[in-house]
This record gives sequence, structure tokens and C-alpha cells, in this order.
Amino acid sequence: MTIREEQLLLADIDGLAARVTKEHYDIQPDLFERYGKPGFEKSRRDTVYTLHYLAESVRMDSPSLFVHYIGWLKQLLSGYGLTDADIRLKLEIVLRCIREARRDEWTDRTVRILEMGILRTSEPAETPSFIVEKHRLGREVRTYLDALLRSDRLEAYALIDRLIERGESVRDVYQYVFQVSQYEVGLLWQTQQISVADEHYCTAITQSAMSRLYQRWIGDERPSRGGVLVSACVGGELHEIGLRMLTDVFEMEGWDTHYLGANTDEDQLLDEVLHRGADIVALSATMTFHVHIMKKLIGALRADERSAKSMILVGGLPFNVDPSLWKRIGADGYAPDAEKALAEADRLLAARARGAEREANLQEAASEGGHELGS
Repeated sequence: MTIREEQLLLADIDGLAARVTKEHYDIQPDLFERYGKPGFEKSRRDTVYTLHYLAESVRMDSPSLFVHYIGWLKQLLSGYGLTDADIRLKLEIVLRCIREARRDEWTDRTVRILEMGILRTSEPAETPSFIVEKHRLGREVRTYLDALLRSDRLEAYALIDRLIERGESVRDVYQYVFQVSQYEVGLLWQTQQISVADEHYCTAITQSAMSRLYQRWIGDERPSRGGVLVSACVGGELHEIGLRMLTDVFEMEGWDTHYLGANTDEDQLLDEVLHRGADIVALSATMTFHVHIMKKLIGALRADERSAKSMILVGGLPFNVDPSLWKRIGADGYAPDAEKALAEADRLLAARARGAEREANLQEAASEGGHELGS
């Protein structure tokens, strides 16, 4: 297994996953008795998924990405009756396969990260609820989520309307109700308390509720910040609601925003950045194995002198897990949510302005020096 060439790594993952799954079932034949042939195939697919997470963690030299994933996996698979020992055994088989393969410059890092993942299987995996009633709008977000889980969209809409009518700002509703409820929905799916269909329904209703609020602020007189934002989820990334919240908050603050949505390819992004003259490019990735795609996008933006001055702000779960990851992929900054992204964008533009001023002063000084020499 090597990451010297990305295509080779991705091609190898399927073969390695098949080998690991077969060896796992050979060692634990009771797994076939418990889950049958469909279970074997699902285990193989899960192994592919795990290897993609491992590969990205190795690419980015970020052990925390893989360790966090193993904690998530423990909670998810416990709902299917799989134990920590089952997960640990599979990882140990992967580790043995890596050690038996031809060594290269990535072997030591891969082994180190795998060993950290194996240690994580022995640690508690509980994740506390994101909803805390004593927090800002804590009771209201619980009531909102309960309505979503009952598939009562009208009650969910009515609750949001009541919050606005009593004086809560749209931005607070975004931050304390929509954002927190989405985090909780993800946790409920992870712990097998709701289905994928339930998760998608909750997200769709929240997106609809956001759209219903547009009439509350679109067209209102807002401060003109003069900044231009282009926002996009990287190619293959379908989790877009967080980025949409960010874009709306920038719009509320007077930015000229251009939201490209999910699964944006490199050419589409570059064209839009150039066409709009973006001051800030906000990129989002929720799935860890999309981080290398984001790094490639950033490289393309930097390589084109027409977009090189755009400041690049990144966000998404991998960057929350590893707060220094943004530096390793070449971004200018990172923010965990929309409000902090707004503050970070202001900081980045102020820094860019100071840099431009220093450059202008240096050029002026050089020009004056040249005149003196020629006089």
C-alpha cells in the first residue's frame, strides 16, 4: 500500500479490503453464521470505507482524523451487534498486511496511525448530546428536533415563526437551532436511533425552514461590507447545509455572495472565482476522504495568478477534528461555524490590505531610490 501515487492507492484499497475481510471471517467464522453472505459484503464495504479514512489520514499526516473515525465507527457498529474486539481484530489484520507489504516512505506513518486507531478501540466511545437545555435556545432546539422526528414540519415551521416573532434574530436561529439540531440528527443516526431516511427528512425540513426565513431578511437594508464571497462544497461532497448557513450569514452582513452548493468541480469553481472577483473563497468538506480534493482545489486557485489573491477559508468536520489541518492543505484560515467564519474573513481581508499597503510602500521607496540614483 502506497500513497506515492494517489490512483495506485485508491486502486489497491478494494483488493486489500477483500483480503482483510476474508481473513477476518476465516478467523471468526461465527460472523458468517451471524450475518450471512449479505453481512460479509457489508463488512467488505465497511473495510473499504475504513481504508479510505486511513489513506486520507496518512496523506494529511493527521492521526486524529483516523482516531476520530474509529470512535465514530465503534458507536455505529455497536448498533449492529459488533464489538470493540471485532473492530480491533480487523484493524490488526490491516496492520499485518501493511507490515508484510513492500516498505516505502509511507509505511512508518501508516503503521503509527493504525496503531493509534487500534488503541482507540479500547477506549469509551460515548458522544454527549449536542443539545443542552441551559444553553442559548436549548429548550427550543429540543422542541424543534422533536417536531422533526415526528415528521411534523408544520409544527417545526410554527416554532421558528414564534421565535422570530418574539424577537430572536434569524442569525441566532441559524446558530442555536438549525446548526445544533443538525449536529444532533447526525448523532442520532450514528447511534442507530434514526434511519438514513429520517436523517434526510430532518435535513430537508431544516433547509425548507431556512428558505421560509428569507422573506424575513432578504431585501432588508443591510450594512454593505463590499466583500465578495464564493462558497462551494468540494467535488463528491453532498453535505451542503452548513455551507449554505455560512453563505446566508455573510449575505445578512452585507457581503456579495455566490453559493455554488454541493459537489463543485475544479473548473466550475475557478470560473466563478474569476468571474466574481472573489475576495474570500469558502470551501467545505464533511467527509474526511474529500480533504485531498480540497487541497488540489486550493493548489489550482493558487497556481492561477488571476485567483492567487483570493483568500481561502475552509471548514467542515475534518477541520474541527484537526484544527491545524487547514495549514497543511494551503488554506488561509479555518472556522468551525458561520459566525466565526465571518470574523475570520474580516481578519483575512484586513491582513491582505496591510500586505498590499506594505508592498505599495516598498515599491514607492524603490522607485524614489531609482530616481535619486539617476539624478
